[in-house]
This record gives sequence, C-alpha cells and structure tokens, in this order.
Amino acid sequence: MGAQSTEPKFPHFSLLPSEIRLQIWYYCLPRRIVQRDDPFYLVGVREEQKCWSIRPTCQNAALPLIASVCRESRHVVRKWGKLITQDFRLNIGPIWIQPRLDRYNLNCDIRYVWDDEDYLETMYHFIDEGLYRLDVMPVSLRAEYFYPFALEPRKDPFQKCPILEIHGGPLNGYSPDDPYDEFANYIERPYAGVSESAILAFICIHGTKEQAVDSGLFGILLDAPVQLVDFDDNELLEQFYALFQKGCCNDKRPKVSKQFDSIFAPGFRSHVESWRENVDWLMMANAWRRANKRFCNSIPIEGDPGLIWNPPLLEDQTHIYMNSIHDVQGHTFDIRHPWVIQAKKELPRVTPKIQFLLCTDDCDVNGNVGMVRDVPLPLNRRGDWFDNLLYAELAELP
Repeated sequence: MGAQSTEPKFPHFSLLPSEIRLQIWYYCLPRRIVQRDDPFYLVGVREEQKCWSIRPTCQNAALPLIASVCRESRHVVRKWGKLITQDFRLNIGPIWIQPRLDRYNLNCDIRYVWDDEDYLETMYHFIDEGLYRLDVMPVSLRAEYFYPFALEPRKDPFQKCPILEIHGGPLNGYSPDDPYDEFANYIERPYAGVSESAILAFICIHGTKEQAVDSGLFGILLDAPVQLVDFDDNELLEQFYALFQKGCCNDKRPKVSKQFDSIFAPGFRSHVESWRENVDWLMMANAWRRANKRFCNSIPIEGDPGLIWNPPLLEDQTHIYMNSIHDVQGHTFDIRHPWVIQAKKELPRVTPKIQFLLCTDDCDVNGNVGMVRDVPLPLNRRGDWFDNLLYAELAELP
C-alpha cells in the first residue's frame, strides 16, 4: 500500500454552491506588483544583486496559475484581469493586469530619465496609464522621482531643500513634477482614490521554491514574485530577511546584506520621515501652485493665496524654499488656514516602501551572466496601450 498523501485536500469543494466556489477562487488570485518594465533596468542592479534570471519578471507578467485549474477558475481570472501587449522601449512583453487588485510599478531608474528623453516619456506614459487608462490604479515608482533619497544618510554640503517655482514646477534637484501634479489632471476632487508609493530600495531574494512557499511571502503559488512592504513594518521585513538568510550563497551578496543593515538601522525610520517631510511639503506646494493658477480640479483658495504661507509671500517673490538657506527665508504652511486644513484632508500622501523580488534560480554569484536574456517582443505585436484605448475597451482573451 502506498504512503498516504499529506497534502491538504478539500473533497467537498465541488459540492459547494457555485457562488461560494467562485468567491474562493477570487481569494486565490495573486495580488501583484505589476511591473511595467524590466526591474534590471535599474542602474547596476544585476551586479549588486547577483541575479541573472528573467524568470521572476516573466512569472509576474503571466496569467495567474489558477487559470489552468478548471473552467470556473479561468472565469474568475478573466473577470478580474486582462493581457496587455506593450510596445515600447523598456518592454517586457505582454503583461497581465488586475487593476482592482494589483499595484502598477515603474522600475526605471531616474538616472536613465535624465539621460534620455525617451525614458522621460516612459515615465509620463506610466503616470497616464495608472491614473487614467487603468481607472486610478495604485502606482509606485522610485523614491527619487519625488525627492532625492539614499538608504544611507548623507551630509549635504550644499544644504539643498525643496523649492517651488511659483510660476513653474518644483525644483527639487532631480525629479519631474508629474508625480505631484498629474493626478489632478485626471481625477476630480477629493482625490480619494489616488494611491502613490515611493520605492526606497530594491532587494532580490534568492531561495528555493520550498523555502519561498514555507515563508508565505510571495503568494500561495509563488506567482506573485514581486512584493512591496511598508518601510516601517519591521515584523514583515524581518520575515523577508529570514528568507534571504536561508538562501544559498546569499552570504556572497554583501550589497544586499548592506541594504538590510541600512533598513534595520536605528536611525532609518527618522531618516525616511525626514525625506517624507520634504515630499509632503512639495505635494502641498504643488497643490497651492495649481490653486494659485486656478487650474482645473484644484482646491480653491479664498482670499490672498500668499497668506497661506508662514511668513506670507512678498508680491514680487518668484521662488519658495522649504527651509532657510544662507540669506534665503524658508516658508512653511499656516496650519490654521482653512485651505491648508482642507488640502491635508484631500491630497494623497506618498507611502515609502521596500521592493522585493523572489528568484528561485541558482544564479552564479561569481558573475556568470549566461542566464541573462532579453525578454523578446511577441511576433505580430500590437500596440494596444498606444491606440488611445481604455482598459475596459481592450479585447478579451479568446
């Protein structure tokens, strides 16, 4: 007699009412961080992470695995998602998107953006897609798009701070202003559905499939190999670190270990909160600039717009600095002003996150890049996303 299987079974599943079975299949769907582009377009990340596989990226873009189980599970998969064929420079091929369940993520490093206008256009398209074509899908992008950030605190010899050009956009060092402004172009007040996250760090964790399944961190079927975690959720971050420590050869990935050291450092939370104060100021300052120019969907200002600031603005003032630098006066918001009170209720607050990617391949830590492959564009590819189509208008799978 063969050994009895110890795998969990539910023989009465087929006897349940169909409504309950469909609901169970719904809860089996992966909640993914949908990657618009290849994560390894991040500058130097392959060398830092010692990861040469494209398998996780392809798995994350594919249909959920439960689609292959039965007709009911396929019905649920098709109800909540669609396959979108992309055709652009940072392409990873067709991607499966569930706007009501997933988060839309851009990996592209800002250093690419400022070196090449094509990459800057990719960022613009990303914002447009997430907030408009995908019906206000939660979005996430590198922290540097909001304001410069480094895991290790650095002393700033130039004493830089956020700056708003009153008749233009923000001058915060590197970032385009789209993450602060574009949602107001697509979404009516009070912007309740807008969710923006900033990725502080990208960490690739190598481990076996068994280790990953036991951890429960990447979906029940490991078809959600990309995850975002709140920067201050130490309990969950420690679970990812424990999985990293179990992985083969991860002791030979010192730069990944150093990232964990920075995240668990005593001063990390205050370091991120300081960065977040700058981002909050820029979010509010851009909202004030839109209102001052009476843009569509802006929060209206009653009375003199200059009185919202402390100290009040001068008539001929052209720039607003968050902090006092040398002989330049810094400005904060008058927290008792009705406009400031209302803006704090309506404006989205950027959430700092740590991004993890699971790789179950045995990547060579000595630098054998033989596993690296470009993700090929599909033959006879369509440009679904660039024909002014909305998500609801995309064709269904046959």
